[in-house]
Amino acid sequence: MSGKKIKRPIVLVVTRSTDRKGKIIDYVGELHLGLLIRLGLLPILVPVVAGTPACIPDYAKNMSGLLLVEGEDVDPKYYKATAANIKFLEKTHAVKDEVEIKLLRLALRQKLPVFGICRGAQVLNVVSGGTLFGDVQKEKKSRLNHIDFSNYDGYRHSIAIVPDSPLHRWYKRDSLMVNSYHHQGVRDLAPSFRPMAHADDGLIEGFYDPRKDFVVGLQFHPERMSEEAEGNWRVWKAFGDAVRAAAAHA
Repeated sequence: MSGKKIKRPIVLVVTRSTDRKGKIIDYVGELHLGLLIRLGLLPILVPVVAGTPACIPDYAKNMSGLLLVEGEDVDPKYYKATAANIKFLEKTHAVKDEVEIKLLRLALRQKLPVFGICRGAQVLNVVSGGTLFGDVQKEKKSRLNHIDFSNYDGYRHSIAIVPDSPLHRWYKRDSLMVNSYHHQGVRDLAPSFRPMAHADDGLIEGFYDPRKDFVVGLQFHPERMSEEAEGNWRVWKAFGDAVRAAAAHA
C-alpha cells in the first residue's frame, strides 16, 4: 500500500512536575497532549533537566508552535519587579525559566503561534515587556480566591469577556466560569498585548497580540474543563489551525 505520509506539524511543550503543598502536579499531562494529537499536531516534549538549554537550537529546528503551561513562579530577575515580587515569592526553577524564555524568544522572533496557559501566560507577558503581581490576592487585597487547595480541581470563579475579542468569538458569551490554580498574575500587560477577559477583582485573565495569527495567554485552563463550554475546544482548535498554517508556510 502506497500513499503520501501525513506530516504532523511539531509543537514543543516544556515538561515539569513538582510537589505543591503535598499535591504532586504534572504540569504537562494527557489532557494537553491528547488535544494536540486530536488537532493533528505532533507534541515534542522538552525536558526541564540540566543540559536542555544547550539543546534548544536542535529542538527549535522544526518547531511550528509553542505551548507553555503551568509551573513554579517566574524569577523576578526577568522583569521590572517590585518589593512584593520578592516578598511573596514561592518556588522558582532556574532551568525551566531559561528553557521556556529561550524557546519563547525564538518562537516570537519566527512569528510562530504561541499558547501560554497559567504560568505560560505570565512568561509570555514577561518576555514581551510586562510585569507580574507577586501575589494577586494579597497585593490587590482581593476577596476573590485565585486558588483553593481544599477544592483544587473543582473551584471556579467568574470572568468577564471583552466584547469583539478572540475569546468572545471562541466562547460566544460575555462571561464564563473558569478554574484557577495560581497566586501570581499579570500586573502590567506588555504593550503589544490587548486584554480579552478580567476577573471580578480586575485581574487580566486572558490577552492576545492583535498583530499575530495566534499569540495568546490565558490565566485559566480550558483543557481542564473541556466539557463545560464548547469554547474550550474552539480555543485549542484556533491554536491548531494557526500551527498548521505556520507549518504550511515554512
